[in-house]
Amino acid sequence: MRQLSVGLYSNDDFEYNIGEDVTKGWLPEHYYRSKLAKTDDPVIIPILELCWGLYDDTRNHKLASADRLLPEDLRVIARCILFLHSNLEYEWPKFDTKSPIFSFSLIDLLLILFTLGQNFRNKRKAQLQAYEELKKSGDFDCWPFYRQADYEQQLTIQPFLAGHSNAHSL
Repeated sequence: MRQLSVGLYSNDDFEYNIGEDVTKGWLPEHYYRSKLAKTDDPVIIPILELCWGLYDDTRNHKLASADRLLPEDLRVIARCILFLHSNLEYEWPKFDTKSPIFSFSLIDLLLILFTLGQNFRNKRKAQLQAYEELKKSGDFDCWPFYRQADYEQQLTIQPFLAGHSNAHSL
């Protein structure tokens, strides 16, 4: 994730490495189908979904130059990496980020046609309301940490500088 976010890996490199190490060959948009990709760590799926949204998967590119991430995106990535190095449990409720259209049955699609799209708009509105409720359930500004205090505590641990005598000079 770090190599992807700072432009060292291309999106294709990232997907290959994730496929080898995490999802066992499944691309991020399909890993939820694989029994091998299942993990007992509930933070993996939301973080992979976040990463998949960082780049254009229709072309091979690095997140550099015109494709570089915004500073606020890099802060989220940094928090994710810090969280992954913590011993904290992921506490956020499960949330389906896929568009409701991907879970529609044939009847739902017919309803969309007959209601001139109102059925889809209602489901999308319900999903957005559920997302707003999810954000209120914890300190969303420090996601994937659930509480600001947990995030601040983890910042004091500095897992990447542990054991280095010249840590203050960095």
